[in-house]
Amino acid sequence: MVANNAKVNSIGWLNVHKEEGMTSFEVLRKLKRKFSFKKVGHYGTLDPLASGVLPIALGEATKTINYITNNYKKYSFTIIWGKETDSCDAEGKVIKESVNRPKIKDIKAIIKKKFIGDLMQRPPSFSAIKINGKRAYELARKNIKFEIKEKKIQILDFILQENIQNYCSKFIVKCGSGTYIRSLARDLSYKLSTVGYAVDIVRIENGRFSTKKAIKLERLLDCSLEELGKFILPLDFPLNDYPEIKIEKKYSDMLKDGKIVYFNQDKGDIEGKFFLIKSDGKLVSIANFKKGYIIPRRNFVN
Repeated sequence: MVANNAKVNSIGWLNVHKEEGMTSFEVLRKLKRKFSFKKVGHYGTLDPLASGVLPIALGEATKTINYITNNYKKYSFTIIWGKETDSCDAEGKVIKESVNRPKIKDIKAIIKKKFIGDLMQRPPSFSAIKINGKRAYELARKNIKFEIKEKKIQILDFILQENIQNYCSKFIVKCGSGTYIRSLARDLSYKLSTVGYAVDIVRIENGRFSTKKAIKLERLLDCSLEELGKFILPLDFPLNDYPEIKIEKKYSDMLKDGKIVYFNQDKGDIEGKFFLIKSDGKLVSIANFKKGYIIPRRNFVN
């Protein structure tokens, strides 16, 4: 019975709350070692000093990661004013100081003017960005000079929550994938004619995953494999924005074999778009239509 559960329960998603001080890879390693998962992956890396939502894909769910389109994230964080560090967080070496402290009205004004919408951002030197095959943080630790190119990011909402005068300010930001909160803190400080670094970074939301229902890693590691099953979310949990088509088992078997299937029912306006194929309530394939045929792009075994 446990062996059967192992097969079923190792397919889907875990909404893990990562604690500060641990890498995203460590979370994967601990889960893999405890439950002997053959295939695990995470959706959206969290810095070691950040905490919050870290969605973990188990088994076949790892195949869905590249198809997740609802990739907006929400963070809370605090900027400590007056000091800049080389890592843009509390662990780095102080490289610049300023006596300037921004006023509430100036913070709100510059956010509205410069930090909403599409903008360019340069990731921190201490980051996992690859430079000629090497991680940027590896080069930074060796004091090797290098340049990281700016990249486009998207900020949907940026709110000043609390301001403790002459010390720090707390924020909530909703942003697109690839945004570095440490860089955001650095750049906002610059625009306010001062310097600062980010602390207490918490990812509150990552697509459909949120801290409200996230489970701490320690709690999961205390579970048996059978107990873990109650925390595992469905394989297609993060794909809720895709249209669905239900088909009979004989056709789903054809798709699993890599064959195309003619579909003569009303397809609506999904011609050429990705959609989910389900049979008996289970995800069979991510596919699209071409001239009336279902073309499987990614098949699943569950």
